[in-house]
Amino acid sequence: MKSPRPDLLPLLVAALVLLALHPASAAYWNGHKSLRDLDGDGIPNVVDPDIDNDGIPNALDKNIDGGIAKTGPFAGKHVGDHIDNDNPEEEDADDDGLADDSLAEKDIDADGKLDDDSLEDDIDGDGRKDDSTAERDTDGDGRDDDAADEDDIDGDGLDDDDDQEDDIDGDNKKDDVDDDIDGDGKANDDSTELDTDGDGLTNDDPADKDDDGDSISDRNDDDDDNNGTKDIDDSGHHPEDGEQELQHDLDLLAAPDGSSARVTLKYLATGAGSFVMDVRDATAGSYDLVVGGVVRGTVAVEQLSNHTRGTLTFKTTASGSGSLLLNFPVAEQLVELRRDATVYYSGTVPALPPPSTDGEIGEAQVHLAKGPNVPANADAVAVMEFGIDGPIQIELEVTKIAIGTYDVSIGESVRGTITIAAGSNGTLGLLKFTKADDAGTVLMDFPVAGQTISITQGGTTFFTGQLAEAPTPP
Repeated sequence: MKSPRPDLLPLLVAALVLLALHPASAAYWNGHKSLRDLDGDGIPNVVDPDIDNDGIPNALDKNIDGGIAKTGPFAGKHVGDHIDNDNPEEEDADDDGLADDSLAEKDIDADGKLDDDSLEDDIDGDGRKDDSTAERDTDGDGRDDDAADEDDIDGDGLDDDDDQEDDIDGDNKKDDVDDDIDGDGKANDDSTELDTDGDGLTNDDPADKDDDGDSISDRNDDDDDNNGTKDIDDSGHHPEDGEQELQHDLDLLAAPDGSSARVTLKYLATGAGSFVMDVRDATAGSYDLVVGGVVRGTVAVEQLSNHTRGTLTFKTTASGSGSLLLNFPVAEQLVELRRDATVYYSGTVPALPPPSTDGEIGEAQVHLAKGPNVPANADAVAVMEFGIDGPIQIELEVTKIAIGTYDVSIGESVRGTITIAAGSNGTLGLLKFTKADDAGTVLMDFPVAGQTISITQGGTTFFTGQLAEAPTPP
């Protein structure tokens, strides 16, 4: 890289100053602590295509902010550090004064493409494409994408389970259409993929309320793991609160011994339902399916090698060939399979079991607004869980503000204190309120739904917001 001509240097600096003052870029420049110039070539790091002047463009340089300068005032000398971009000790790859995991850091590898730009395919500048199966540490912070302590896979400052994070692995594929949401090289539907969204919680962990990290809670998501198969059809679906399922075998009347006709009825928390009639080892032919005295369809029993079988599927929303609309009751109804006037199988389906539940009917996530002078990458989130009678739990998480103790007010009163301490990825504080007064929590015996919430210290307000109202029970 050539050094700027001395007679053009003042013009270059002036142009950079004008650029910095332009309204369109003011927000970007204001986020930087200073206009650092590692190689002393008169071009600030934030716009320098070769920050260390080693002749390797930032986009191709394995150590963006460290190398032997080829030209300029430090020609022949090593400038910067000796830490590669993907080394866990490298916390500011482009030496712009912004930590790589800072919310204000928009271009980790200083290649001129913002991290969330559709053209940015190598966020950490390590030479491995973000969507490559070989890229196991997308943001180059030293933590593997599927590590339990990696809570921001693409290094954009948003936690992977934040409801504003819609591209967890930063590969420019939205999570709801990405076949590998957490970028760990395992497809969402891989049998070994136990943590689809890479949030450190396995999919079957009751604490994981959003398996695929798409900001839609599993209760309200019709494809929890985003594997392309709707939960109502997915044999690997993990049950959630509010779900009902039963199986019932009909009695054999004119049917041959050893044959069977089974009813499977299922309703998910999303409201989706299915009814499957499965007939095995019956005499081949067509049978009318009668539910509650009404013919609802025909089951075709066919010869298959050494046995016969026929199935008929109904769903609350028709979804593909062979699926009929389930818009009639099945539970507590007489179900029969007939040919002509002969009833071959018959039985009354029992009542559905009560919905599985731990008392929860829904949840809400509330991001609190920052007060003046609160760090740009700080965050406060209140996750609320609701039961039939209202809120049953609030979990408050506060990150990246100064270590100390803060008051938490809900409504007009201080209801608890949250302690902010050092964590693995900046400071962190957790506080939980519960109706059950569980150990280590604050008893929630005061109004919560729709109330204001604030986090303060010594008269200074750091965060404010309004808690959600209770949802309508399903």
